[in-house]
Amino acid sequence: MAKKIDADQVWKDVLGELEVGVSPASFTSWVKPCFIDSITEIDGERWLVELACPSGFHQKTIDERYYGQIKQVLERQVGKRCEIGLVVKQRVDKVESKEEEDLFSEEREDREESQNVAEFGLNPRFDFENFVVGGSNNLAYAAAKGVVDTPGVKHNPLFLWGGVGLGKTHLMHAVGKALARKGLRVQAVTSEQFTNELITTIRNRSVDGFKKKYRNVDALLIDDIQFIAGKESTQEEFFHTFNELYMKGAQIILTSDRRPQDIEQVEQRLISRFLGGLTVDIGLPDYEMRLAILSQKCSDLKVEASGDALDLIASSVNTNARELEGILTRLVNMAAIEGGVLTRELVEREIGVTTKREAKKLRPQQLISLIAKQFDYKNKDVLGKSRKADLVRARHITMYLLREEMGLTLQRVAQLMGGRDHTTVMHAVEKMEKEFGVNQEIREQIMRVKQEIYGQV
Repeated sequence: MAKKIDADQVWKDVLGELEVGVSPASFTSWVKPCFIDSITEIDGERWLVELACPSGFHQKTIDERYYGQIKQVLERQVGKRCEIGLVVKQRVDKVESKEEEDLFSEEREDREESQNVAEFGLNPRFDFENFVVGGSNNLAYAAAKGVVDTPGVKHNPLFLWGGVGLGKTHLMHAVGKALARKGLRVQAVTSEQFTNELITTIRNRSVDGFKKKYRNVDALLIDDIQFIAGKESTQEEFFHTFNELYMKGAQIILTSDRRPQDIEQVEQRLISRFLGGLTVDIGLPDYEMRLAILSQKCSDLKVEASGDALDLIASSVNTNARELEGILTRLVNMAAIEGGVLTRELVEREIGVTTKREAKKLRPQQLISLIAKQFDYKNKDVLGKSRKADLVRARHITMYLLREEMGLTLQRVAQLMGGRDHTTVMHAVEKMEKEFGVNQEIREQIMRVKQEIYGQV
């Protein structure tokens, strides 16, 4: 008689092992959404496992990239040979009659959570489940999860910084929702809202109500804290709010488009407090993460896109998640007009790019002119010897891109850059490689040039 197997438990065990061996972006976007639909014992040594994928594109990706790894882990977990059949199927949660009371309870909890989300100023769309994790944000994601586990104890304050559209607000609100589910009083607000409310309460002489709102919470989340720069009354009130919350162990999370020490016109005592917890940089998504973002967006929009089309977008468009989703939405709308399927041909036509190799036909002098124009200088300035900070940065970026994107030798780059020594070029390239990983402003400047090189929109 065939042994009864708990498919859900088997898959849970497999996921536990795969989560360690697969990158966070791949695991979240490709592996985790799958599930075992059925397990049939063929004989004493073999099982037939039907692995369900939520879409045809998802199935193709699993087959091409992760099939062997899943099979290996599955066989290791169960101790038998497994034949895996991939099927396209959406998970349907079955609710037995005896579970109806639990279902009603869950629905009631969902309604209560929605009310809490609105009351706490949290965005209902932002959750951990739809946050794509990759190399550029895995530290921030781990820190956010740590805050949920031990609010007010670990990483307090948590300061998330980076350019626009990189997920700072999403991650902050995901933490807020998780804390609200634990029964904590959460208040999320932008720095502009904080300032406007303060002005109103001062005008109406109702500051006590303002203090009660922001100081009697278990977690305070403030978005775009850099906008309190130059606002003395706001900084004064926030300083005292911060101190009171911190002293009683409340969690504080702040987001900004720059590092604390780079925010000008903010009192040093506040900067010191911002730096007292954990400061984490969220960078631009890498290729794998961009592909995961595009796949998830397609799933959300319920649109059909070829794997080649998504691959071309991910490999060609180096930008933040928000702009990436905007480009995809525009392409999807074009596809809807032309038949419904987003194809590689449509992507090539609409964003004017095929491959990076084709783009590298750009001449070195054109690249120098491109960078000079972006920094509002003339070519002779970039090639000259001025030590002005912005000009030095433009010069270093030029050397870096001539070397890394156009593949020129150090000697050739040195010659193009006004006859400099090749060691100067080598140091500039090494410096930009390091800065690209830690300096958001430099990263964005380089990515803007690359977008121009490859004719992106």
